[in-house]
Amino acid sequence: MRYSLAAALLAASQTAAQSVVGTAYGFANGVTGGGDAEAVTVSSVDELAKLLADDTARTIVINGELDFTGTSATGAGCDRKSCSASNGGQLYLGDLSCGGSDNVAVSSITYDAAGPEPLKVGSNKSILGNGKGVLIGKGLELADGASNVIIQGLEFKNINPGVVWGGDALGFKGNNDGVWVDHNKFSLVGRMFIVSHYAPTRLTISNNEFDGTTTTSASCNGNHYWTMMFYGDGDQVTLDKNYYHNVAGRAPKLGEDGTTGTFHAVNNFFSNMKGHAFDAYQGASALIEGNVFEAVSQPNTDKAAGSSTLYTVPDASAASACSSALGRACEVNSVDASSGKLAALKANSVLSTFSKIKDVLVEPLAASEVAAHVKANAGPAGLASAGTTPSKVVGDEATASSTAPTAPVSSSVEDVPAATSKAAATSKAAAPVASEKPAASSPVAAQPTPTPSTGSGSGSGSSSGTVAAYGQCGGKGFTGATKCVSGYTCIKQNDWYSQCIAASAKFRRNFGPFAKKR
Repeated sequence: MRYSLAAALLAASQTAAQSVVGTAYGFANGVTGGGDAEAVTVSSVDELAKLLADDTARTIVINGELDFTGTSATGAGCDRKSCSASNGGQLYLGDLSCGGSDNVAVSSITYDAAGPEPLKVGSNKSILGNGKGVLIGKGLELADGASNVIIQGLEFKNINPGVVWGGDALGFKGNNDGVWVDHNKFSLVGRMFIVSHYAPTRLTISNNEFDGTTTTSASCNGNHYWTMMFYGDGDQVTLDKNYYHNVAGRAPKLGEDGTTGTFHAVNNFFSNMKGHAFDAYQGASALIEGNVFEAVSQPNTDKAAGSSTLYTVPDASAASACSSALGRACEVNSVDASSGKLAALKANSVLSTFSKIKDVLVEPLAASEVAAHVKANAGPAGLASAGTTPSKVVGDEATASSTAPTAPVSSSVEDVPAATSKAAATSKAAAPVASEKPAASSPVAAQPTPTPSTGSGSGSGSSSGTVAAYGQCGGKGFTGATKCVSGYTCIKQNDWYSQCIAASAKFRRNFGPFAKKR
């Protein structure tokens, strides 16, 4: 593991002034991360791991490269006959993606040990790359129940790119109520760039670059397949102004059969894709508007095309129909002549759903402006030109193991993508591999440690005073202050914990997974 100390020391004197650029919006509206906590520039990988793991409010700055690679490990797994590693494919570590007729066993797969063990992230964190921070070989994973986190200006890369199950770049274990992922770049990752697990996550993913250019593709086509997947039951996700290019699948995957989720995909730019963009399942209510598809083979999968819970805004008529529900017209998606067809879906139930949460909707740019805007502003470099308000929100204009794991961390039954190599063209396509689905993690019994309260009433003391944003304000046995600071409301999370939540996020009291648990 190596760290570029020169860059950190050079920037150390400037750290105190470093803070989050802009304000969280969309479903992440109200998220403050580390808030006003003094910025700390990390000087070692051990210090970073320690600062991330607890629930203390922190502003953590990474101003150079953190390289976690260098420790090799081996484990058994499999290869594919139709898209082999020797033909530009990927190897599959462990047995979750093995066992089908298209697989051949591999007794020893060499990979970097850092990848399958992401850095754990607790609550109340601003993790800032400042356009310079790079995590090499290891990703981040929010712990079950971790909330109020901002990840901005980082680059994630080189996480065992030739090995599926070699690690994800950014994962959410679930019950992650409030995350903003903004102006980051993802590339060269063995499995998912971003993945949510079985319990719900409320987040906004904005202004990021997802670069799928690779020499080790699960589809043998030079495009990364495992882009992003959201199937926590009750996920609430805003996808705004992201740049997806040279990716081949799950870009994004919205939900899965048997779960619910609410998604707003707006002004994203999809370019040069040899596979599919939207892969949506029944139960995923999605408003897909103002997106641009340029040389995209499949703007949506066949599964998504048959969905009864998507609103893709295919034409001016569908755009106008939004007005009565949302108070504005929707923006029609743009698909160029070199792309496949985007399904024309107009589920009125989606508009009804989104009419209840208008305060978190992003008002789109005209589709004609999207490509230029996104290419100029997405990724860490785009922070330099980011304004104080990244996007207009309706109703809120002011604002390390040495051996392979016996069961790699998994998040879904793995459907292996169809190969597009020459070998695949001459062989019979194999059916998707059906692997055992791991059990969902149990809901947390208690929420993470809150941020300190203000006034004379603290989290465990007097009942007078006021409680700071995201602090505890109630629950069985709680004797502290119960009145939240201005702009926040005390919301019951479970019998043991109530939390001060932004008033602008009041829709969660009547809508969404975090409300229905109460």
